[in-house]
Amino acid sequence: MCLIAWSWQPRHARCLLLGANRDEWLARPTEPMHWWDAVPGVPPVLAGRDLQGGGTWLGIRRDGLLAALTNVRETGSREAQRPSRGNLAARFLQGRHPRSGEPWAAGGVPAWARELQRHMHEFAGFNLLLADLRRGEMVCVSNRAPLVDVEPGVHGLSNAALDTPWPKVLRLRQAVAHARDDEQDFESLLQPLLDPAPAEDSELPPLPPGMQLSREWNRGLSAAFIRLPDYGTRCSTLLRAHSDGSIQVLEQQHEADRARREFRWNWRD
Repeated sequence: MCLIAWSWQPRHARCLLLGANRDEWLARPTEPMHWWDAVPGVPPVLAGRDLQGGGTWLGIRRDGLLAALTNVRETGSREAQRPSRGNLAARFLQGRHPRSGEPWAAGGVPAWARELQRHMHEFAGFNLLLADLRRGEMVCVSNRAPLVDVEPGVHGLSNAALDTPWPKVLRLRQAVAHARDDEQDFESLLQPLLDPAPAEDSELPPLPPGMQLSREWNRGLSAAFIRLPDYGTRCSTLLRAHSDGSIQVLEQQHEADRARREFRWNWRD
Protein backbone atom coordinates (compact mmCIF):
# COMPACT_ATOMS: atom_id res chain seq x y z
CA MET A 1 0.00 0.00 0.00
CA CYS A 2 1.36 3.38 -0.92
CA LEU A 3 -1.09 6.00 0.34
CA ILE A 4 -2.95 6.34 3.64
CA ALA A 5 -4.57 9.27 5.43
CA TRP A 6 -6.59 9.13 8.61
CA SER A 7 -8.23 11.10 11.39
CA TRP A 8 -7.36 9.69 14.81
CA GLN A 9 -9.53 10.91 17.68
CA PRO A 10 -9.40 8.18 20.36
CA ARG A 11 -11.66 9.96 22.87
CA HIS A 12 -14.36 10.98 20.38
CA ALA A 13 -17.47 9.19 19.10
CA ARG A 14 -15.76 8.59 15.74
CA CYS A 15 -12.32 7.46 16.81
CA LEU A 16 -10.93 6.64 13.36
CA LEU A 17 -11.60 7.55 9.74
CA LEU A 18 -9.11 6.13 7.24
CA GLY A 19 -8.71 6.05 3.46
CA ALA A 20 -5.98 4.07 1.70
CA ASN A 21 -4.73 2.87 -1.67
CA ARG A 22 -2.59 -0.18 -2.28
CA ASP A 23 -0.26 0.12 -5.30
CA GLU A 24 1.41 -2.99 -6.67
CA TRP A 25 2.46 -4.84 -9.81
CA LEU A 26 -0.72 -5.85 -11.60
CA ALA A 27 0.46 -9.43 -12.06
CA ARG A 28 1.22 -10.03 -8.38
CA PRO A 29 -1.32 -12.58 -7.10
CA THR A 30 -3.64 -11.15 -4.47
CA GLU A 31 -6.80 -12.05 -2.58
CA PRO A 32 -9.24 -9.19 -1.89
CA MET A 33 -10.07 -8.27 1.68
CA HIS A 34 -11.88 -11.15 3.40
CA TRP A 35 -12.22 -12.84 6.79
CA TRP A 36 -9.16 -15.03 7.27
CA ASP A 37 -9.37 -18.56 8.59
CA ALA A 38 -9.83 -18.58 12.34
CA VAL A 39 -6.82 -18.86 14.65
CA PRO A 40 -7.61 -20.36 18.08
CA GLY A 41 -7.73 -17.68 20.74
CA VAL A 42 -7.48 -14.78 18.25
CA PRO A 43 -10.44 -12.59 17.17
CA PRO A 44 -11.29 -12.83 13.43
CA VAL A 45 -9.06 -10.87 11.04
CA LEU A 46 -10.42 -8.96 8.02
CA ALA A 47 -7.64 -8.27 5.52
CA GLY A 48 -6.45 -8.69 1.97
CA ARG A 49 -3.73 -11.24 1.33
CA ASP A 50 -0.62 -11.08 -0.81
CA LEU A 51 -0.46 -14.59 -2.23
CA GLN A 52 3.22 -14.21 -3.15
CA GLY A 53 4.55 -13.13 0.25
CA GLY A 54 1.68 -14.43 2.38
CA GLY A 55 1.09 -11.24 4.37
CA THR A 56 -1.15 -8.21 4.08
CA TRP A 57 -0.97 -4.45 3.50
CA LEU A 58 -4.07 -3.51 5.54
CA GLY A 59 -6.19 -5.38 8.02
CA ILE A 60 -8.37 -4.99 11.07
CA ARG A 61 -9.39 -7.46 13.73
CA ARG A 62 -12.96 -7.74 14.91
CA ASP A 63 -11.88 -6.35 18.29
CA GLY A 64 -10.35 -3.21 16.74
CA LEU A 65 -6.67 -4.11 16.27
CA LEU A 66 -5.45 -2.41 13.06
CA ALA A 67 -2.33 -2.72 10.89
CA ALA A 68 -1.45 -0.84 7.68
CA LEU A 69 1.81 -1.07 5.75
CA THR A 70 3.65 1.07 3.19
CA ASN A 71 7.02 0.48 1.62
CA VAL A 72 9.73 3.16 1.67
CA ARG A 73 10.99 4.51 -1.65
CA GLU A 74 14.69 3.66 -1.73
CA THR A 75 17.48 1.93 -3.59
CA GLY A 76 18.88 -1.29 -2.22
CA SER A 77 18.53 -5.06 -2.19
CA ARG A 78 15.81 -6.71 -4.18
CA GLU A 79 12.64 -7.54 -2.26
CA ALA A 80 13.03 -11.25 -3.08
CA GLN A 81 16.20 -11.30 -0.98
CA ARG A 82 14.46 -9.97 2.13
CA PRO A 83 11.68 -11.30 4.39
CA SER A 84 8.15 -10.24 3.45
CA ARG A 85 7.16 -6.95 5.09
CA GLY A 86 3.49 -7.89 4.75
CA ASN A 87 4.02 -10.73 7.21
CA LEU A 88 4.73 -8.16 9.92
CA ALA A 89 1.21 -6.76 9.59
CA ALA A 90 -0.24 -10.27 9.51
CA ARG A 91 1.65 -11.38 12.61
CA PHE A 92 0.55 -8.33 14.56
CA LEU A 93 -3.10 -8.97 13.71
CA GLN A 94 -2.81 -12.66 14.55
CA GLY A 95 -1.11 -12.08 17.90
CA ARG A 96 2.27 -13.42 16.81
CA HIS A 97 5.85 -12.41 17.59
CA PRO A 98 7.15 -10.10 14.83
CA ARG A 99 10.13 -12.32 13.98
CA SER A 100 9.48 -15.87 15.13
CA GLY A 101 5.73 -16.00 14.51
CA GLU A 102 5.20 -17.65 17.88
CA PRO A 103 2.17 -16.61 19.98
CA TRP A 104 2.67 -13.18 21.56
CA ALA A 105 0.98 -12.09 24.77
CA ALA A 106 3.47 -9.62 26.23
CA GLY A 107 1.47 -6.39 26.11
CA GLY A 108 -0.18 -3.87 23.84
CA VAL A 109 0.76 -2.02 20.68
CA PRO A 110 3.84 -0.15 22.01
CA ALA A 111 5.38 -3.34 23.40
CA TRP A 112 4.95 -5.18 20.07
CA ALA A 113 6.44 -2.22 18.17
CA ARG A 114 9.48 -2.13 20.46
CA GLU A 115 10.00 -5.86 19.96
CA LEU A 116 9.82 -5.35 16.19
CA GLN A 117 12.53 -2.68 16.41
CA ARG A 118 14.99 -5.37 17.53
CA HIS A 119 14.60 -7.24 14.23
CA MET A 120 13.50 -4.74 11.57
CA HIS A 121 16.99 -4.26 10.09
CA GLU A 122 16.35 -7.56 8.28
CA PHE A 123 13.63 -6.02 6.11
CA ALA A 124 13.61 -3.65 3.17
CA GLY A 125 12.31 -0.18 4.04
CA PHE A 126 8.80 -0.03 5.50
CA ASN A 127 6.36 2.00 7.57
CA LEU A 128 3.90 0.05 9.73
CA LEU A 129 0.92 1.78 11.31
CA LEU A 130 -0.40 -0.16 14.32
CA ALA A 131 -3.42 0.65 16.48
CA ASP A 132 -5.62 -0.76 19.19
CA LEU A 133 -8.87 1.17 18.87
CA ARG A 134 -10.21 -0.08 22.20
CA ARG A 135 -7.17 1.08 24.18
CA GLY A 136 -6.69 4.28 22.18
CA GLU A 137 -3.14 3.30 21.20
CA MET A 138 -1.53 4.08 17.83
CA VAL A 139 2.11 4.00 16.73
CA CYS A 140 3.99 4.22 13.45
CA VAL A 141 7.08 2.02 13.43
CA SER A 142 9.61 2.19 10.61
CA ASN A 143 13.10 0.91 9.88
CA ARG A 144 13.87 4.20 8.12
CA ALA A 145 12.52 6.68 10.73
CA PRO A 146 12.09 6.89 14.53
CA LEU A 147 9.17 5.20 16.27
CA VAL A 148 6.25 7.63 16.60
CA ASP A 149 3.40 7.58 19.11
CA VAL A 150 0.73 8.98 16.80
CA GLU A 151 -0.97 12.00 18.34
CA PRO A 152 -4.70 12.67 17.84
CA GLY A 153 -5.34 14.56 14.62
CA VAL A 154 -5.16 14.05 10.86
CA HIS A 155 -2.11 12.27 9.45
CA GLY A 156 -0.83 10.94 6.14
CA LEU A 157 1.62 8.29 5.03
CA SER A 158 3.02 7.22 1.69
CA ASN A 159 6.46 5.89 0.74
CA ALA A 160 8.38 8.20 3.06
CA ALA A 161 8.24 9.07 6.77
CA LEU A 162 4.98 9.82 8.57
CA ASP A 163 3.40 13.12 7.46
CA THR A 164 5.98 13.78 4.72
CA PRO A 165 4.15 16.43 2.66
CA TRP A 166 3.97 14.76 -0.75
CA PRO A 167 1.18 16.36 -2.84
CA LYS A 168 -1.08 13.29 -2.90
CA VAL A 169 -0.67 12.87 0.86
CA LEU A 170 -1.67 16.49 1.48
CA ARG A 171 -4.72 16.22 -0.80
CA LEU A 172 -5.99 13.06 0.89
CA ARG A 173 -5.31 14.47 4.35
CA GLN A 174 -7.38 17.51 3.49
CA ALA A 175 -10.27 15.34 2.28
CA VAL A 176 -10.19 13.30 5.49
CA ALA A 177 -10.01 16.43 7.63
CA HIS A 178 -13.17 17.85 6.05
CA ALA A 179 -15.22 14.64 6.04
CA ARG A 180 -18.28 14.66 8.29
CA ASP A 181 -19.48 11.57 10.10
CA ASP A 182 -22.27 10.56 7.77
CA GLU A 183 -22.68 7.89 5.11
CA GLN A 184 -22.42 10.22 2.14
CA ASP A 185 -19.19 11.84 3.30
CA PHE A 186 -17.70 8.45 4.18
CA GLU A 187 -18.16 7.12 0.65
CA SER A 188 -17.11 10.44 -0.89
CA LEU A 189 -13.57 9.73 0.34
CA LEU A 190 -13.26 7.34 -2.58
CA GLN A 191 -13.06 10.36 -4.90
CA PRO A 192 -9.61 11.59 -3.80
CA LEU A 193 -8.38 7.99 -3.73
CA LEU A 194 -9.44 7.57 -7.38
CA ASP A 195 -7.83 10.83 -8.55
CA PRO A 196 -5.41 10.06 -11.43
CA ALA A 197 -3.96 13.59 -11.63
CA PRO A 198 -0.17 13.66 -11.14
CA ALA A 199 1.64 16.29 -9.15
CA GLU A 200 3.10 19.29 -10.93
CA ASP A 201 6.67 18.65 -12.06
CA SER A 202 7.91 21.24 -9.56
CA GLU A 203 6.23 19.31 -6.71
CA LEU A 204 7.36 15.78 -7.56
CA PRO A 205 8.85 13.98 -4.55
CA PRO A 206 12.65 13.79 -4.82
CA LEU A 207 14.22 10.51 -5.79
CA PRO A 208 16.59 8.82 -3.34
CA PRO A 209 20.28 9.02 -4.26
CA GLY A 210 21.13 6.45 -6.89
CA MET A 211 17.52 5.75 -7.94
CA GLN A 212 16.81 6.12 -11.63
CA LEU A 213 13.20 6.61 -12.71
CA SER A 214 11.82 7.89 -15.98
CA ARG A 215 9.86 11.14 -16.00
CA GLU A 216 6.74 9.19 -17.03
CA TRP A 217 7.02 6.86 -14.04
CA ASN A 218 7.92 9.58 -11.57
CA ARG A 219 4.88 11.60 -12.60
CA GLY A 220 2.63 8.53 -12.66
CA LEU A 221 3.64 7.48 -9.15
CA SER A 222 2.83 10.96 -7.81
CA ALA A 223 -0.91 10.44 -8.45
CA ALA A 224 -3.22 9.06 -5.79
CA PHE A 225 -4.65 6.57 -8.32
CA ILE A 226 -1.81 5.06 -10.34
CA ARG A 227 -2.08 3.49 -13.78
CA LEU A 228 1.30 2.67 -15.36
CA PRO A 229 2.39 -0.20 -17.60
CA ASP A 230 2.08 -3.38 -15.49
CA TYR A 231 1.78 -1.39 -12.23
CA GLY A 232 -0.95 0.56 -10.50
CA THR A 233 -3.50 0.96 -7.72
CA ARG A 234 -4.94 -2.45 -6.95
CA CYS A 235 -7.51 -1.47 -4.32
CA SER A 236 -8.98 1.48 -2.42
CA THR A 237 -10.18 1.02 1.15
CA LEU A 238 -12.22 3.14 3.54
CA LEU A 239 -12.52 2.36 7.24
CA ARG A 240 -14.54 4.08 9.95
CA ALA A 241 -14.65 3.12 13.63
CA HIS A 242 -16.63 4.49 16.57
CA SER A 243 -15.97 4.33 20.27
CA ASP A 244 -19.05 2.10 20.75
CA GLY A 245 -17.20 -0.70 18.93
CA SER A 246 -18.94 -0.32 15.57
CA ILE A 247 -16.69 -0.62 12.51
CA GLN A 248 -17.47 -0.07 8.83
CA VAL A 249 -15.20 -1.07 5.94
CA LEU A 250 -15.63 -0.46 2.22
CA GLU A 251 -13.16 -1.71 -0.38
CA GLN A 252 -12.99 -1.33 -4.15
CA GLN A 253 -10.81 -3.76 -6.07
CA HIS A 254 -9.39 -2.36 -9.32
CA GLU A 255 -8.76 -4.94 -12.01
CA ALA A 256 -6.19 -4.60 -14.80
CA ASP A 257 -9.00 -4.04 -17.31
CA ARG A 258 -10.20 -1.12 -15.12
CA ALA A 259 -13.24 -3.05 -13.89
CA ARG A 260 -14.09 -2.52 -10.21
CA ARG A 261 -15.49 -4.84 -7.58
CA GLU A 262 -16.85 -3.50 -4.30
CA PHE A 263 -17.02 -5.18 -0.90
CA ARG A 264 -18.58 -3.95 2.37
CA TRP A 265 -18.50 -5.06 5.99
CA ASN A 266 -20.19 -3.68 9.12
CA TRP A 267 -20.09 -4.99 12.67
CA ARG A 268 -20.24 -3.94 16.29
CA ASP A 269 -18.07 -5.80 18.74
